[in-house]
Amino acid sequence: MRQISFNRRSNRILYNVTVSLEASIFPEWLTFMREDHIPKIFATGCFSGYKICRILDESTENYSVVAQYFAIDEEKFRIYTAQFAPALQKEYVARFGSSAPAFRTVLHALEEGEVVSELEPPKN
Repeated sequence: MRQISFNRRSNRILYNVTVSLEASIFPEWLTFMREDHIPKIFATGCFSGYKICRILDESTENYSVVAQYFAIDEEKFRIYTAQFAPALQKEYVARFGSSAPAFRTVLHALEEGEVVSELEPPKN
């Protein structure tokens, strides 16, 4: 049995950017994200972390990838969208155009949890 830590008052804003791209350009896209785009996003001071995930499917020709950014708070996210996002999105489109279109969603985390320890099973 596992002990789980819950944060029922999570107030994090998750900014999801889902991208559809051909497998052949994935290495170039990932390098761009790691070396250029993500450092610029963090330079804004509005985010505390990120994840990049590939959506599991059977396709080997096209990938669906999600870049998930964790905003520091709602106000920082508003600042990001007003002051920084337009220029960063313009750079992204200039680099990839229609070969890696992005769809954006914003999520408000209501609750988070994680395993903090393994508990001994009850003894009979």
